[in-house]
Amino acid sequence: MSKYRPHLGVLLLLSFLFAAPNARAWNATGHQVVAEIAWRNLTPGVRAKVLELLKQHPHFAKRLDSPEPNSEPVDYALRVFARASTWPDMMRSARGDEKPYHHSEWHYIDFPIIPEGTDKEKLTFPPQGDKLEPGKPPENILQALEWCQERLKNPDAPAPEKAVALAWLEHLVGDLHQPCHTAGIFSNDYPAGDHGGNLFMVKYHGNVTNLHTFWDELLGGYMSYKLVDAVTDKVIEEHPRATLEKELAVTKTTDWAAESFALAREAVYGGGKLKGVTRDVSTADKGATTPDLPEKYDETAREAARLRVALAGYRLANLINAIFEPPADAAAHP
Repeated sequence: MSKYRPHLGVLLLLSFLFAAPNARAWNATGHQVVAEIAWRNLTPGVRAKVLELLKQHPHFAKRLDSPEPNSEPVDYALRVFARASTWPDMMRSARGDEKPYHHSEWHYIDFPIIPEGTDKEKLTFPPQGDKLEPGKPPENILQALEWCQERLKNPDAPAPEKAVALAWLEHLVGDLHQPCHTAGIFSNDYPAGDHGGNLFMVKYHGNVTNLHTFWDELLGGYMSYKLVDAVTDKVIEEHPRATLEKELAVTKTTDWAAESFALAREAVYGGGKLKGVTRDVSTADKGATTPDLPEKYDETAREAARLRVALAGYRLANLINAIFEPPADAAAHP
């Protein structure tokens, strides 16, 4: 029997999770599911190397070291790896000597969705270039992913810096597969964009939320290790690696971003026709004019989220395996 197979109680909770209207996703749980899918697809040798590198992370003792909680059996190396995937989000509220590790612009790239009738002359866009400029720090998620891979492949990079790059790589591959991290509405109401749906207010089951939060919370909240394992099992069961050969042959991060952008355009924003209001309007009238999400929108979103998380996990594993154990021909011809 697989050590990952959940018992009956977990299965009952899991069935509720995938059906519940308040289910959640690329928060800590979603990132840990991506990380666990990747971990299961790393070679044993790479797992050992990854753990030793993460022990060199400047915040290992405080943030990544993973004691056993509530007497649950813990795969120690997996939990360190999974916590590393959430570390960049921990830095959002960092203070003191941790503050320099927070880079809000690394988490996204806002390719524009521009509805008909928009005065394009009044729009302003964030940086959208996918290539790092020499001497400049990353300005978006694609540039940050380039930085991560360069650091990890650089034999002269210090181990603590490589460990930081690995944690960011884990996190950003997950973020890149969340469609709201690659797109935003730019319109007369949102001349500087809606920040990936963060300012696009809707109602779900009568509760006001923003579009980004809705999508961020499609796979689960902050759960026990046992439930993270169970969600991971469920995602893999629905989307086995062998069924995604065509998708996994796509290896460029720019192509992954294009996939997410297409999903954002069609599934998140309904081809630019989804009804919503600005945060200011929703706050002013206490949600009275905030539109409800369309019927079955949540079902489509949840299905899309599970596929994107599966792809993120498999692709992350491919990246890490190639970095830590490059094929012989790649090593001979860098």
